[in-house]
Amino acid sequence: MNHGNGTNHIEPAGNTGIDPETAANDIRAILDAGGKGAGILAQRGALLEWAERAGRRYRESFWIAGARIGGLEHLVWNDAENQLVRKATYGGSFGRTVRFLDRGLVPGTPLDYLDRWSLHNKLFGAITKVSGILETTKGDISILIHQEPLLGELPDERQIADFMKLYGFSPLPGKRFAWVGRSLEVVIFDARPANFVLVDGTPIPFDLITLPTSQVSGLPLSK
Repeated sequence: MNHGNGTNHIEPAGNTGIDPETAANDIRAILDAGGKGAGILAQRGALLEWAERAGRRYRESFWIAGARIGGLEHLVWNDAENQLVRKATYGGSFGRTVRFLDRGLVPGTPLDYLDRWSLHNKLFGAITKVSGILETTKGDISILIHQEPLLGELPDERQIADFMKLYGFSPLPGKRFAWVGRSLEVVIFDARPANFVLVDGTPIPFDLITLPTSQVSGLPLSK
């Protein structure tokens, strides 16, 4: 199993990308210089400015009509020429996050999205980079990322549980597919089998929602 599935051949050229943490830091610098706060509209404007400066602002002509739906957050396609899996957040949205445990997944901001990938890379290996943004004729924008392809089968929940415990996580009570690492100060959501690939007997995650515990209200963190 290739975690991208399908093939397409129209995409931003090349396989170079930007580290999510670097992109997030650049956007924060733009926000600081602008002095207009860091709300969703300010972040959207800073994201556009960052992409323009970086030469990574792609128009709708780069869109992939044959991309498949990849769950709650992305459209996904394979870039066979560059041996990458490419993803785009649904137009006008920036992935999902959790702010209050009892409210579950909610829409995120550009910085939520980039910070989540930065943490994911640090925890599980840096397979994800930022390609840029896609801007439609309607003015909607998506964040484009790409990942190294993972080849293997879907793991089962037992294999995922063993992997997460090995990494210092324990199940989050009352929440399926959610894990908390108290010593790491990280909480993970959406750790379902479809977001892992079993590589040489080890479940490798490629699309978890990874957050600092300090950003999620209502977590049962007492030992």
